[in-house]
Amino acid sequence: MTPTPPPPGRGIPEVSLVIPCLNEAGNAALYEETLFKPLGKAGFESEVIFSDGGSTDGTIAILSALCGRRPEARLLGAAAPSAFAESLARALPVCRGGYVVFLEADLSFAPEDISKLLAAAKAGDYDCVCGSPFLGGFEGLGLLRRSLTYSANLLLRLRFGGEATSYTQIFKLFKASALRTLDFESRGFTLDAELLAKCLARGLKVAEIPVVMKARTRDSSKLNAAAEILGCLRLVVKGVR
Repeated sequence: MTPTPPPPGRGIPEVSLVIPCLNEAGNAALYEETLFKPLGKAGFESEVIFSDGGSTDGTIAILSALCGRRPEARLLGAAAPSAFAESLARALPVCRGGYVVFLEADLSFAPEDISKLLAAAKAGDYDCVCGSPFLGGFEGLGLLRRSLTYSANLLLRLRFGGEATSYTQIFKLFKASALRTLDFESRGFTLDAELLAKCLARGLKVAEIPVVMKARTRDSSKLNAAAEILGCLRLVVKGVR
């Protein structure tokens, strides 16, 4: 798929919002209301980059039509099915904003909370600001998912630094210049933890703010629990450069 080109005449956005997608038609069909409406009230200029990993359920058609209506939105496609981390890495070179924020396609984190991440980053000149449900809260997550999340983050905190609570959650805002210095080594969702661990290891300024994480209500999760547990253990054993 040829990437949707940036629209002519638009200014440089302050924030580039990257959303990796894989078979998210149910969520994508609601983005006008659930994503773009709150972004329109956010108080900052943004662009939205959808990075598709090889959807087969109509997601691409929905997002293509949406980008046709929304000059601030772009769609990147994969020549072949791609992993979560590959979808994020594909989007980074085309991000034009001074800040880059990652968000799940199911909007388990509220788009309006991006304003809080951005305000914190500016106030403290932080390189990375994490939205932490451990400081805010979880809504609707089952006991097994919550137990795995708590256990993984406890292990990562013991390994890489107890001052950070939210390693495995995607909802993080980075200075674009800082993010581009970090290699993407993990293929799966472990990338979220890897990037934060690398920020801490390199002495970058990191902060957290409380946010709420809600359980998915549409389409199916792409998280493979066994694979991500192994990925987390590999990261703990190997460490980061």
